[in-house]
Amino acid sequence: MKAIRTTLPRFEPTYGWTNRVLRVDLSEGRIWAQETAPYAPEYLAARGLAAKILWDEYPRPVDPFDPRSPLMVMPGTLTGTRAPYSGRTCVCGFSPQCAPYPWFTRSNIGADWGARLKQAGYDGLVVTGASESPVRILVAGDEVSVLPAEELWGLDTIETQETIQGTDGKLACSLVIGPSGERLSRIATIQTGASSVAGQGGFGAVMGSKKLKAITVVGKGQVPVADPDRLRWLFRAVGEETRTHRGQRGGLERINERLANEGGGKARLESCTLSCPSPCRLHFSDVPGCHFDRKWSGAMSCVSGCFRGGGRVGVHDWDLGFRGAMELNVYANRLGLNHWDILVGMVPWLRMCNLEGLLSEVNGRPFDLNSSAFWVDLLHDVAYRVGIGDALAEGGWRAALRLDLGVELMRRYYTGWGYSGHWDGHAAFVNRIVYPFWLVGALHWAMDTRDPASSTHGYVQSVMTWGPFGRRRSRSKDGTDEPAITWDQMRAIGERVYGRADALDPLSGYEGKEIPAAYHGLRSVMKDCLPTDDQVFPLIYSPNTEDGFCRIGDIDGPDVDAAILRAGTGLDWDTAEFERAAERVLNLERAIVVRHYGRTRAMDECVLPAFEYDENWVNPEIGVRMKLDRAQFEPVMDAYYRLRGWDVETGWPTRQRLESLDLGDVHSEMVAGAEAARERLPELLPEGPVQDHHHLDPDRVGEEEAARAPA
Repeated sequence: MKAIRTTLPRFEPTYGWTNRVLRVDLSEGRIWAQETAPYAPEYLAARGLAAKILWDEYPRPVDPFDPRSPLMVMPGTLTGTRAPYSGRTCVCGFSPQCAPYPWFTRSNIGADWGARLKQAGYDGLVVTGASESPVRILVAGDEVSVLPAEELWGLDTIETQETIQGTDGKLACSLVIGPSGERLSRIATIQTGASSVAGQGGFGAVMGSKKLKAITVVGKGQVPVADPDRLRWLFRAVGEETRTHRGQRGGLERINERLANEGGGKARLESCTLSCPSPCRLHFSDVPGCHFDRKWSGAMSCVSGCFRGGGRVGVHDWDLGFRGAMELNVYANRLGLNHWDILVGMVPWLRMCNLEGLLSEVNGRPFDLNSSAFWVDLLHDVAYRVGIGDALAEGGWRAALRLDLGVELMRRYYTGWGYSGHWDGHAAFVNRIVYPFWLVGALHWAMDTRDPASSTHGYVQSVMTWGPFGRRRSRSKDGTDEPAITWDQMRAIGERVYGRADALDPLSGYEGKEIPAAYHGLRSVMKDCLPTDDQVFPLIYSPNTEDGFCRIGDIDGPDVDAAILRAGTGLDWDTAEFERAAERVLNLERAIVVRHYGRTRAMDECVLPAFEYDENWVNPEIGVRMKLDRAQFEPVMDAYYRLRGWDVETGWPTRQRLESLDLGDVHSEMVAGAEAARERLPELLPEGPVQDHHHLDPDRVGEEEAARAPA
């Protein structure tokens, strides 16, 4: 194709918003700018801006691989500024990974790509259409180009970025896909830098379906803020607080000494996103491989550590050591594969199939998770759709159904919506959480469109980290080993934050769990839109106060989000007004899936069977493994719907609630869309999704053929 270049106009910006969304249609070869002003501040930014654009432009859903399908990349309101932890960016659209329907959802990515886009003068990017040949988008301030990219097609994620930097300069910052995205794997990622990835959602495949290999931003500008002095103070003050209990506190010398003794490599601290005041990630360089005769560099944190093994039988019961894990971690990233699906869902399911005698080899190779060679071949075959890898590239949930292999075993590791477990206490064996706290996670899973723990760690992880069940200990002068925060303090914090002491009581059972679920559902939106770090915000707990409740200067911890928003944008909003905007976004997201797929309470309940196994860990205060009791959980769901202002029977936002959020025109269109969806889609029964219903969308365009087309 020929290159397309356009110089775009600028519109009058406001603090926090550039007032410009970049639009690119690859089918028409058209580039234009759209004003943000009609959407801001009512829909905030990022996730909220994406939801509003999608509601306005897509009365019916389209398949993720349809050229009409949008790829929406949206930085937050204060991305690109000194707001603490503000570097995250949302990737939104119709998700190839989601099941049983490919509904609208989101992913998140860190590093500094979103900041560069914002500094170039854009609040977001929406790509529609599809090119007939590989292309990339280049954003250089007001000048935007769509360029041929045949020479990049087939390269891995690191090779692609290095090649682009060789052309556009070392400061060129790119979002790229690897071979798995080119082949439309439903677990294909989008990557920037060495290790920052939008993993969940399969949006790398959406880029691949558009023949879009990379989106590059060059150059830097400024994102004006209303009160830079106040924002700088908040950055410093929040950093001083969080550095006392977060991040890598020492130990680098010991780690590097161990690396030297085990064959080489070097570790350093790095921030996973721009404007992070408490770096928590280790970047390793020049680590010798176990399978390939080469050295590897990249970050290894969170789920990537599971490549090492060392877990319980049937989950992570292999031992590859640090070097083997580091190699597979980087190799999977370079291929563009979702670590979470592979390590928390797919491989544990395959391992259980192996233990049950259902699977002894993969593409002719003996099943051996202690072999680096086996892992390398497995990852390669998934990325390139070789043999059984063609099914595995659909993600573990769909692969089990397609292969009719260990379907019931698969369900043990996949909580719902096509996603493996995450902070649920049952399917995920990597996140320790016990009853009754996983009840809040069950509500999050039931109400979301994806794994909800991209931005709900504020309850499920924090309650297990800060209280007596956690690893954090007080630093008392007499050296006693006491919990950072006692149960009495936790109950008092529950009363203060949620209005219910039982929200943080280990003996509370089902009582009151709808309140923290609703609270953190809103905080999820606030974190994605501001944005802030999901594992830091909301600032509720602290080891630095007598009562364990966080305060930043004279600001209560949970109010810091609104303080940051005020300093950055000049909006005179308190926490309640910020939460109201988040409520507007959350209701619009719900209305979208009701309108498109007739989402109901019966669908919400499809995830509940995943919680009816015995929990993975025992609450020491109870001493017995617990599981979900539907009869006791049903009133909790009732209470959640009432809190949201949703109909208890259908799970739909009521007209009254929508009108109270200035969404009065949404209700009638939502209901009409849901009625149309019922006519074209089969009813999804409450006992759980058993089939992939992507093929039932009448707007589906050649998905199966596209998935198998040679790259």
